[in-house]
Amino acid sequence: MSEHNAEAIDQLGRTFLFHANTPLYLGSLENPDGSARLVGQCGDAIKIDVKIRGDIIDEIRMIPDGCVFTRVCGDVVSELADKKTVDQALEIEPEQVSDILGDDLPPDHMHCARLAVNTLGEAIAEALWKKAATS
Repeated sequence: MSEHNAEAIDQLGRTFLFHANTPLYLGSLENPDGSARLVGQCGDAIKIDVKIRGDIIDEIRMIPDGCVFTRVCGDVVSELADKKTVDQALEIEPEQVSDILGDDLPPDHMHCARLAVNTLGEAIAEALWKKAATS
């Protein structure tokens, strides 16, 4: 861990540390309705799997590959989308992630929130495409 990262982590708050240390949505789903893996501008990646029942995101899991900020943003986005309608999940914005994390998401890591939100959108899009293809 770089000195910059160690200093940043020392300053983090309770919500950030909770999601960093005990991510609720870590893992993958067997036979997801939709799945996406995107790589961000920094080289970090997130994979998100969703199962949709009716119009509700019934299950969601994510596998981050990158820094702690990417992991936390992936978990927060998953929490925001879990048990929401597809339309509600598609309205999630990176700024909502930033609002939840407050000052714990530095501006130079806002791209992690964008990566998580965009990956969620792609996973939902795949699920909707598959559903339309079988209808």
